[in-house]
Amino acid sequence: MHEELDLVVVANRLPVHRVDCGDDATWETSPGGLVSALVPTLLGRKVAWVGWTGDESPDGEPDRAPFVHEGMTLVPVGLTAAEVRSFYTGFSNGTLWPLYHDAIQPSAFHREWWRSYQAINKRFAERVASVAGPGATVWVHDYHLQLVPALLRALRPDLRIGFFLHIPYPPQELFMR
Repeated sequence: MHEELDLVVVANRLPVHRVDCGDDATWETSPGGLVSALVPTLLGRKVAWVGWTGDESPDGEPDRAPFVHEGMTLVPVGLTAAEVRSFYTGFSNGTLWPLYHDAIQPSAFHREWWRSYQAINKRFAERVASVAGPGATVWVHDYHLQLVPALLRALRPDLRIGFFLHIPYPPQELFMR
């Protein structure tokens, strides 16, 4: 897989969600805006999408193997319930989200959340580095993964890396506070 992928999308979530059907599970395309906008442009390309499945993994469970859904390679990054609380609910949405949204609610700052944010961003970067082909383009999406570009650059200087912040940049007045 490593040699053939020329584009890797990295987002907090995969573009699918799991649907349990009795003893079996299937994957369905998620209805979100990012998925609706990107997936049609990615089909038929040598592309992978790296992200969390939305399921909480038992402690110590490794990442799931990549799989193909509707012609696109999906590369899961596993998160435990504790990591979801500290990385996603905690630092991403309890610290960063309020900062980027003009402090609608006060940000909370906890070292444990920051350490988790760093560790999960590192895990994402390592996962991307392991699947991107030589010289591939990597598109990192949103504030959950702001550390990934620099971490990935250290691992794979051959990659072309872009970052898209899906929210408006905070107004100057916010920084003046």
